[in-house]
Amino acid sequence: MAKPKIVIIGAGSTVFTPGLIADLTRSESLHDAEVVLVDIDPRAVEVMVKLARRLADQKGVALRVEGTTDRRQALPGADFVTTTIAVGGARAWERDLRIPERYGIYQTVGDSVGPGGVSRALRHVPELVAIARDMEELCPQAWLLNYTNPLSVNVRAVRKATSIRCVGLCHGILHTRRAIAQDLGVPPDELHLVAAGVNHLSWVLDMRYRGEDVYPRFRHLVAQRLREPERWASRDPYGGLQRVSATLMEVYGLYPSPGDRHVAEFFPYFLRVEGGQLAYGLQPGLDLTNDILAGKGSLWDHLRAEAEGTAPIDPSLLDEAREGERAVSIMEAILRDRPQHELAVNVPNEGLIPNLPPEGIVEVPGVVSGYGVRGVAVGELPEGIAAVLSARIHQQELTVDAALTGDRELALQAMLADPLVQDVEAARAMLDELLETHARYLPQFAL
Repeated sequence: MAKPKIVIIGAGSTVFTPGLIADLTRSESLHDAEVVLVDIDPRAVEVMVKLARRLADQKGVALRVEGTTDRRQALPGADFVTTTIAVGGARAWERDLRIPERYGIYQTVGDSVGPGGVSRALRHVPELVAIARDMEELCPQAWLLNYTNPLSVNVRAVRKATSIRCVGLCHGILHTRRAIAQDLGVPPDELHLVAAGVNHLSWVLDMRYRGEDVYPRFRHLVAQRLREPERWASRDPYGGLQRVSATLMEVYGLYPSPGDRHVAEFFPYFLRVEGGQLAYGLQPGLDLTNDILAGKGSLWDHLRAEAEGTAPIDPSLLDEAREGERAVSIMEAILRDRPQHELAVNVPNEGLIPNLPPEGIVEVPGVVSGYGVRGVAVGELPEGIAAVLSARIHQQELTVDAALTGDRELALQAMLADPLVQDVEAARAMLDELLETHARYLPQFAL
């Protein structure tokens, strides 16, 4: 078998790229692959190439790493393309949060739904579709593994506008499994979950530990916690039982994933300010987002020192599996035709969840093999949950069409289809401000 070629677009990602390279150096099938790192920032390319080569040298593997700012130069012959781009970078993300706040709309992340999610999609959809169209020309058989948010909208756009095989990957359900296992007191790797929905709002349908249905025990824990509200204070945004998710399970009968920081943004009644803090214990989630935005510069300084050899490489990059989204395992399964089960893949619905729109991108369990990535049918979801998710899928379709066409009225309709937005004139003004602020990244909306 020819040595595989992997192209990483958006290689300046400070978390994803080092983790992915580290996992490639551990892979029996991919440790000698050809890897091309692509980013529009030549300084980011230089740093990441040096870091990747240093990792490969320390692991003693023959991973071949090159870098470029020209994706068309990188794509010919690619077997896999990963996308983890951020159009406008951290500054644009911050504006997606701060501008809606001036209109009384608070978001904990602002990268998937809410006004921030729509704004982010308007920037990312055209770029991802352009990447996929280059792939149609230069590597039409390659798989596109997308990590860029809003994940559902981006995968739908690529699938709608091009012929490229694209799957969305997210580690959210892994966080949920770890958190539930923590509360049940069982090893995460031995807790089997089945979950389905859309990205950042998936619902746990079944949970078993060594063949035992442990959902009843988990429901009992949640009911106890709901009777003891003082125990919700200062909760880890990623850990343990969380108040919004627990409340939603009380209402809908199933526990949502991947945690309050994302889940709450789908339900406007949770995102309100009380005493200068977000209610329902959501302030730590927003604080985490703000910390991520504030820490980008210092993280880059550390990575640059690692790349230049003036600082030791983080031992976890050398010793631990880091890349949570499972890209390396998925590549290996496809290349070696080694069937494996995945907890979550984001793929076209097409009947996998019969009471959701067939064209929508759903997050369901998956099977990966030489045949590719395929979702597993899970059957119908409870109607209350299906109603929430169907509305989101229709909103996502509006967002895709607005992003592809530059139609302002469609963009306004997509904004108003979000439950966080409850005033037409405010929505229009907020959209105008977001479009003006991000105008350099939104040529399709130029007047």
